[in-house]
Amino acid sequence: MKVSVVETMSSVFSDPCKRLERYVRNLERALSSIEILDHSVAKVVELARLYLEDSKYYAAKGDCVTGLVTVSYAEGLLDALRLSGSVEFSWPTGSALEEVRVFAAGSFDILHPGHVAYLRWASSLGTKLFVVVSRDATYRRVKGVEPVMDEMCRLELVKAVRYVYDARLGDEVDQLKPVEEIRPHVIALGPDQRVDESWLRKELARRGLGDVKVVRMSSRVGSLSSSSIKMRLAKILCRDVTD
Repeated sequence: MKVSVVETMSSVFSDPCKRLERYVRNLERALSSIEILDHSVAKVVELARLYLEDSKYYAAKGDCVTGLVTVSYAEGLLDALRLSGSVEFSWPTGSALEEVRVFAAGSFDILHPGHVAYLRWASSLGTKLFVVVSRDATYRRVKGVEPVMDEMCRLELVKAVRYVYDARLGDEVDQLKPVEEIRPHVIALGPDQRVDESWLRKELARRGLGDVKVVRMSSRVGSLSSSSIKMRLAKILCRDVTD
């Protein structure tokens, strides 16, 4: 029986510190053997080394999720340089870093700590977190109101969150088109996200993505939500107008 990447990594999901330890070791070996062919990229190689040091720092502090984020950045930089022919190196045979892509989506209107907690949790499910931000038209259609921030502002804020490997805008017609493009191993759902998991799994299977694991965050972190923040702001503004 063929074992999927997610099944192979399932035991690692529960212990990100062990995974980080292995990734750091592999990255150290790769950097020790790297040959720079184009010296204009030397600063990029040095940046990968700095990300490695960041990963060691977070490992020492016990923040292994953030360590996994920084070590994946370093891996991505080195792989990009190798593909461009700027450097030569090889990952340790039989123990190279496994790429497990995680997909998350949302509107992220008025980014708050609850969103960050969700993205931090989602990033712990794999090595690279890809986030899709809903379009303004989609927001209006689903919620019936205008978002406080337009789609480009919301996208830039999500991109700035350190747990996010890459972020892009969603599709206005087909919400699963980005899933087909990214081809994740895991889809991470928020605790309050209105997604029918049964429908989602059936649709993924219909599109040839039946191996994708769908995971929902168990509970909300804190009491903040975009809606509650907007209500508080509205009350403050109304009070200021009447005073």
